Amino acid sequence: MKKNKAHSALLNRYQKLINISCDLASELDLNILLSKIVRAACEVSDAEEASILMYDPNKKTLYFQAATNLDSQLKRGLVVPLDGSIAGWIVNHQKPIIVDNPQKDKRHFDYIGKITSIECKSLLGIPLMSKGNVIGVLEVINKRGGGFNKEDQDVLLALGAQATVAIENSRLFLQSDLIGEFVHQIRTPLSALNAAAHLLKSNRVHEDQKKKMIDILEAEIEALAEMSSSFLDLARLESGRKQYNVKEFDIRDLLIVCHEIIINEAHKLNLLFILDLPDTLPLIRGDRKQLKQAFINLLNNAVKYNKIGGEIILKAIAEKDRIIITISDTGLGIPEDERSKIFEKFYRVKSHRDHVPGTGLGLSVVKQIIHGHGGEIDFTSEVDVGTTFTITLPNEI
Repeated sequence: MKKNKAHSALLNRYQKLINISCDLASELDLNILLSKIVRAACEVSDAEEASILMYDPNKKTLYFQAATNLDSQLKRGLVVPLDGSIAGWIVNHQKPIIVDNPQKDKRHFDYIGKITSIECKSLLGIPLMSKGNVIGVLEVINKRGGGFNKEDQDVLLALGAQATVAIENSRLFLQSDLIGEFVHQIRTPLSALNAAAHLLKSNRVHEDQKKKMIDILEAEIEALAEMSSSFLDLARLESGRKQYNVKEFDIRDLLIVCHEIIINEAHKLNLLFILDLPDTLPLIRGDRKQLKQAFINLLNNAVKYNKIGGEIILKAIAEKDRIIITISDTGLGIPEDERSKIFEKFYRVKSHRDHVPGTGLGLSVVKQIIHGHGGEIDFTSEVDVGTTFTITLPNEI
């Protein structure tokens, strides 16, 4: 009777696994996919929590990418050492492992437990394998009603195999989608470069026209370089391969640095650049370098799309558990029918394209960085009056 009951329970688990696998196969958004995988891992193994750690073979580093007990996107970049962690042992040995009392295991990496305040009483981990290589580790902890067993391991290995295929498909889809967009966008500058080079080579242009041709070459090369750099940033952010270096830092000091970087460009257009900050702001946890890039992108736009003799205001205030930063300009503004599109990759406002150089990637990168920090970005705009971007960041991430 017990055997029949156990057999029936195992069949139910595998039926559940089949249903989950179909759901994973249809999901192409990597972040959503990883969240589904950790929830599914808990479900099929009857565990309290689950996590996925992705492996970077170039840096030989493991980092958290998704977990049921880490609610902040920022924490997905937490690094786990290969030496001194059970996950590292799984990568090095390419084998699954069951640990009944991880707290007493010398390989246990306890830092995550301290962050989440969850004691790890039992652990089951498996390698995620693709074409003979480890791409990550799937772990579940704290089996409900006892410890993990061979049956749990077999079910999780089956889920891991399906999860790996889904992860690789998602990455390929993202890469092909981004590459297709990138190739489409570089055709215009490449055509301009080709035309200018052909004219210079033909010797059919006068000396006074050669300088114009060279200026076109330089401008298009600069545009391609900027587009390539922004494209790589966006591809890493969207694929989850860009990890955050999280530290506590003074956001007020960072905004002052950004003001100092941009003020010379502002003065070239006779712009008044006002910095409006309180004497103190709460410290925040985040990636200072990434947030600096986001603020510089927005401030550069405030300069480029402004009017000569106009104004820029960089302001910040603290409200309860958040910091609100606004960047305002008195520039060209964004037409109402185009406002829903400005965070889309490669999109540029039609009336701005011929007057202001740009790639249409900057705001997509900014949005990814702000959302990655658990924040929000929004804007208001009026044509020929100006635009204000509002960034809201949590004090504690």
